[in-house]
Amino acid sequence: MAKAASKPDPALSNWSRRGFAMARRVLVGWKEPLSLFVGWRVSLGALAFLAGILMPGLARGGTAPYTPAGLGPLAERFWGVWSHWDGEWFLYVAQVGYRPGDFTSPFFPLYPILVRILATVLGGNYLWAGVIVSALAAAAALVLLYLLVSYEMGPSAGKRSALYLAVFPTSFFLAACYSESLFLALCLGAFLAARKYSNWWLAGLLVGLAALTRNLGILLLVPLGWEWLVQHRSKLLSFSGNGWRLTVRRQDFQLLSALAFVLLPLLFVESWLVFNAIALADPLNFMSVQNNPVWNRHSSWPWQTVARAFELFVNNLTLPAKVPTYREDPNLLDLLFWLFLAVSFVIVVFQVWRRRLAGAYLIYFAIAWLLPLFSPAAKEPLLSYPRFALLVFPAFMGLAWLGERWPLLHYLYLVGGALLGGLLFARFANWYWVA
Repeated sequence: MAKAASKPDPALSNWSRRGFAMARRVLVGWKEPLSLFVGWRVSLGALAFLAGILMPGLARGGTAPYTPAGLGPLAERFWGVWSHWDGEWFLYVAQVGYRPGDFTSPFFPLYPILVRILATVLGGNYLWAGVIVSALAAAAALVLLYLLVSYEMGPSAGKRSALYLAVFPTSFFLAACYSESLFLALCLGAFLAARKYSNWWLAGLLVGLAALTRNLGILLLVPLGWEWLVQHRSKLLSFSGNGWRLTVRRQDFQLLSALAFVLLPLLFVESWLVFNAIALADPLNFMSVQNNPVWNRHSSWPWQTVARAFELFVNNLTLPAKVPTYREDPNLLDLLFWLFLAVSFVIVVFQVWRRRLAGAYLIYFAIAWLLPLFSPAAKEPLLSYPRFALLVFPAFMGLAWLGERWPLLHYLYLVGGALLGGLLFARFANWYWVA
């Protein structure tokens, strides 16, 4: 006698239908940034291939004691280009960890940990793992920027801001084996959790993870702490006939979530300090190692750093004619990116003044813009500044507002950014220094 076929569980079918419906809604809602990501990533892949054909390449110029092995010419074009310069340091840390005297502690641990986990799944291929982790983080960053700006300024501005980030001349670093894309995704996620959802548990977790990704991460407590105070000011301050007074009552606001928002990041940072103390004999090793000959950074005040950058820029523009036409001089490019952020800062200040943007964005902008100026390199005060500018996402929010009102500026930015970005990425792919 044939066994009767079992009937499908109605509850399970319901869950499946709901799951598919939710996934479909998500994909439709994220269609713009995801399509942008696919087009951006495919274009970079094609450009890497063409750069190897059309431009002369240099010998390997990285300083890391690591080189991806077994790469033929074609694999180098499609995969190897993403590990150039600091990418090899990140892959080195992912493979061997941190060791005393190897100058690796400035590369914070979360990105290498994720690469190591995925490399284990991929049979030990750290290069593939790094490329995949960065690609997923870059896609997340574009989606989160789109969602955040759409919430703050409307869907049109959301599309523009994501587009402006993708066309930014150094956006290719988001696809490389660097930590920029991961940090940007965590940072945007924390702002979205705080601003749109007032979910301070999630915001604290994301800030903590960002603090394990880059040194800028723990400073997210400042702008988001300000945002918390703004959201709860009516519950913390009350007005009576005698004036304003502070009232702290547990039932008035989420005390536990506020504590979690502060304590979670501090616990993550404490774990990193303890690791440095135990493994590298110095809890602040990631800072003290910066002045070694490999990184050659020193302490400075921001205005001194900028003044030195201007001095080098002017001097190098007016070199005598006997100097050869071709010379590597990043100082001529670094200052332009700093000036771009300076102009963008004024735009964001105006937006905050007109109450179109929250003050937390301006605070974050100021911190991310100024922090690198405290530790300049000796010969290149704004070293890596074109790459650091990627993290200052409020600049793209301000530009989205401006580009919508001035179409000429919109097209100038797109064309100029794409042309300069193509040139810089072709150089990066051929082992020329960019940032």
